[in-house]
Amino acid sequence: MKAIVAPIFVLSLLVSAQASAEVTLTLGPCVQTHVVNGDEKNAVSGESLTLANGTQQLVVDCEAMLGRSDDDAFPESSETFVLLFDAADAVLTLSAPRLQTRQQMAAFNQQKDFRLVNAEGEALSYQIGVLEKEGFQVFRDYLDELEAFNRTPAPAALRMQLPGASAAAGNVTDAVPHVGEQGAPDQETVRQMLRYWYLQADRETREEWKNWIQSSK
Repeated sequence: MKAIVAPIFVLSLLVSAQASAEVTLTLGPCVQTHVVNGDEKNAVSGESLTLANGTQQLVVDCEAMLGRSDDDAFPESSETFVLLFDAADAVLTLSAPRLQTRQQMAAFNQQKDFRLVNAEGEALSYQIGVLEKEGFQVFRDYLDELEAFNRTPAPAALRMQLPGASAAAGNVTDAVPHVGEQGAPDQETVRQMLRYWYLQADRETREEWKNWIQSSK
């Protein structure tokens, strides 16, 4: 009997370990997704997403019924945001403040105060940016907009993430600038990246940078 029980016990441990090697993200009231880690994914409040461990990038917004009363309430959406965070083997919830008036929605658009917490209620840090749109659009191409966003120096841009960067600057894993049609890096992107990291650096780092530039001439 022991010879049979032991393999079953080991197998159950392996299955349990495999099941926990992922991130479960539940969307709180009004929160909805449009893109999840580079794939179009429309999920709404109350749904849960299963994500692989690692860096997560979501395109989200918040839709709420706004008005002075239930009779004149109308569904309105917030700005669309890009959220970037790291998570592994966790059960998370992404929520937003309760929005009932247009003033509250306007404040939310300015403050971007989503709350990302684990099963113990502990807050996780994240980077956030607005996914800008030009003019009035009935239909949005979120994947195309996100690709353009990821070529910017925004902290929530995935391509700007470099190992060892401070939390305020984002955890950058890939700083390769956008490559133009001729195979050369887009110089405007390069300039934006240089300006961004120069402003993030302390005085000592800036001096080292200046000295390195002078010695490289």
